[in-house]
Amino acid sequence: MRPVFEILPASLDAENCTLLCELNNEGFSCCIKDEVKNTFLGLAIYHYDKSKHPVGFPIDLQIIFHQKKILSQRFKKVKIVYSLPQSVLIPFHMYHRENTGDLMNLMHGDLCQNETLLSDVITTQSMYNCYRIPTAIYEIMQSQFPHAESMHQYSLLLKEPARLEDKLCIIFYTRKIIVSLIKDEKYQLINSYNYHSPEDVGYILLNLCRQFDIQNIRLEVSGLLEENSALYKELYKFFTDINFKILSETTVVSEEIAKYPSHYFSYLFEIDSCE
Repeated sequence: MRPVFEILPASLDAENCTLLCELNNEGFSCCIKDEVKNTFLGLAIYHYDKSKHPVGFPIDLQIIFHQKKILSQRFKKVKIVYSLPQSVLIPFHMYHRENTGDLMNLMHGDLCQNETLLSDVITTQSMYNCYRIPTAIYEIMQSQFPHAESMHQYSLLLKEPARLEDKLCIIFYTRKIIVSLIKDEKYQLINSYNYHSPEDVGYILLNLCRQFDIQNIRLEVSGLLEENSALYKELYKFFTDINFKILSETTVVSEEIAKYPSHYFSYLFEIDSCE
């Protein structure tokens, strides 16, 4: 995997640190938090070569874990968020554990074999989040981090209470966005969308606005989006109220991390709230 960012500390006291990981269909990311100093010491984002067949992803993941010895230390805690698109949200009153596999096949197809089915309970929304992970990837993560707490990214996002204001929250990756819509003090939508050009993103967001009868909504942006990029300029054609997500006042980062715009990594720091 190719390092996009690699800001790792030369040394650390792992027994007083938490390792926060995100596994997505583009690669693997992580950050390290010193629990004593309440400071994020380092982070890394690795991307899988999109020209290679997906079957090689688990192998490249193993190589990263073998090469980066810092990831094999005995951390106080390890938290993993899976940011993969095959997810179904099921209200409490409709959930039957024995039917989740059939429901997943109905929504996302049954062509993929060797996948592991997991579920999160989202008490704040009175629903379950059922999702699938390729078994080869899941087994590698379990082997590397056998005592980790894990959760799907949608579950993590939905644990944050809906605010009074309407807004579209967007996490940008290199080839996908994750969009959550808050309207009328409720989550109306959360989903992943692939894109290949800035125009794709503009179409996706405008289509969502049409479906939900939205005008002049605020965008809250995080992830790998630069303000002077063609993608940002495309957004600004249709949305004038665009805000990069800022870190909370309690979030402290190292000097090396602080050199970069905070919205690049804010979605990674939020993994710390995963329980």
